[in-house]
Amino acid sequence: MNNTNSQHEIRAETVPEIAFDTVRRIDGLEEIAANYAPYLADESRLPHQGADYLFFPNDEAELAAVMREMSRQGKPVTISGARTGLVGGAVPAGGAIVSMDRFDKVVDIRYDEGSKEWRLSVESAVSLRDLGDWINKKSFPGLLGRASPETEKQFGLFKEDPRSYFYPPDPTEMSASLGGTVATNASGAASFRYGATREWIRGLRVMLASGEVLDVPRGKYFVTGDRKFTVVNGAGERTPLTLPSYRMPETKKNTAGFFSAPGMDLIDLFIGSEGLFGIITRVEIALEVWHSSISVVQFLPSDEAALDFVIGLREEKDIRPEFVEFYDDGALALLRDRQRENPKFIDMPPIPEDAGAAVFYDIEFDGNAAAPDFSRLEEVTRRCGASLAQTWAGYERRDLARFRHFRHALPETVNSIIGERKKAHPGLHKLGTDLAVPDACLREIWQFYKERLAAAGLEWVVFGHIGDNHLHVNILPKDMDELARGLDIYRDFARKAVDLHGTVSAEHGIGKMKKKFLAVMFTPDELEEMAALKLALDPQAMMNPGDILDIQGAVQ
Repeated sequence: MNNTNSQHEIRAETVPEIAFDTVRRIDGLEEIAANYAPYLADESRLPHQGADYLFFPNDEAELAAVMREMSRQGKPVTISGARTGLVGGAVPAGGAIVSMDRFDKVVDIRYDEGSKEWRLSVESAVSLRDLGDWINKKSFPGLLGRASPETEKQFGLFKEDPRSYFYPPDPTEMSASLGGTVATNASGAASFRYGATREWIRGLRVMLASGEVLDVPRGKYFVTGDRKFTVVNGAGERTPLTLPSYRMPETKKNTAGFFSAPGMDLIDLFIGSEGLFGIITRVEIALEVWHSSISVVQFLPSDEAALDFVIGLREEKDIRPEFVEFYDDGALALLRDRQRENPKFIDMPPIPEDAGAAVFYDIEFDGNAAAPDFSRLEEVTRRCGASLAQTWAGYERRDLARFRHFRHALPETVNSIIGERKKAHPGLHKLGTDLAVPDACLREIWQFYKERLAAAGLEWVVFGHIGDNHLHVNILPKDMDELARGLDIYRDFARKAVDLHGTVSAEHGIGKMKKKFLAVMFTPDELEEMAALKLALDPQAMMNPGDILDIQGAVQ
């Protein structure tokens, strides 16, 4: 967007008006439920609260027509992307569902001389899997023939580049849409090296509830030192914004609340805001050069030895793993039992009987060149009571596929156990934490988890992103009484994480399911600041009602 305003204000673009009735829509909950039921749910399995309309806009003009009409009718709008979220963010709460399915095109590619990186502009419904495939093949369907001559020239240069590229954020669910991962600042294992989604976003287009669009490139618009900013609409009316005054948690990963800091880049307000300020229609991302790697599962004698190993690994600056994952003693025991029942279950050698924990990581490795110097790695391993001989390792494509299967085998096993128990107790569900703490607090939070769980006498396993101090404690209740006790423990865990300057949600967002934990992390005044910012950008509270905040009386 070209404008000459101060960097502390941004002017919204007016989208050309088209007739609302030209947009494809499905009317009435009965028809939606009968023939479009997937749009009423996401992976949280949270019950919906109905919907009057389901829209399928093709472009920003049609989307703007929907937003203007829903504003006129006073209807809330729930954004529907790939619906892979785990916290109910895409579950409708009345009003309208807006499907972003048709925003599925690659728009532009360019090389940025300043940052020396390739950048790709993509509509928000493109899945991470398709995005990865297109980048790997250097083939973007539909781009040529409709792009500008400059874009076609840039695409030709990109295809001629002999290097391979990839988009580094690695949320586990590759069927997720790019827009959804931006809305939640999604992350996963690879955030240990590359950071969360936020680190790789170079531009956004966001449609506001008014139907106007903000075009927000990184590095152009900034809030003031006292967290002020101004949005100017198409009629020239100015809306002052004041961002919340809280400090962000001291963690590498966070998806709880709106990003806020003095002098911050405006683009970061929308990343992780879970659609409460507007609908992401287009994203510009940066690409990274791909490198070969070797994956390693290091078996260790105990959970405590595994923590020692991870901390030692982080201290070795010449060893730069892409991810560092953890499996505690209970997790290995569960997988070992399943492997005995079915040796092909994880398609790997038998898990050693004397292994008390495991750390799964990878490091750069070129199989056609000399092997890297593992002397420092061997030293770290030896100090932790193990050796590099006590590992699984591989770098060929087939090996890496088997390692990925191993990585996903444990959550699949946990889900199957809970699925069986639900037959006797339909209301049962697992309790999986999404908490993270600063580096210095890893040992303390781990000890707190173990002591609290041992005292409760519940079944549990722990795995996850230990490199970022982001462990998934999975409590497996056997009945509703154990579920209630587990929920009490989860609240204790959340309080402890916040006491350690951590977060109540590291990667999955807040949505509708984790709102109760925001009161653990933020004061009532800070929650009021969040609500005031929401209403400044969305005065009728139309966007994604029931997510993150409960704002009453704005829309009917």
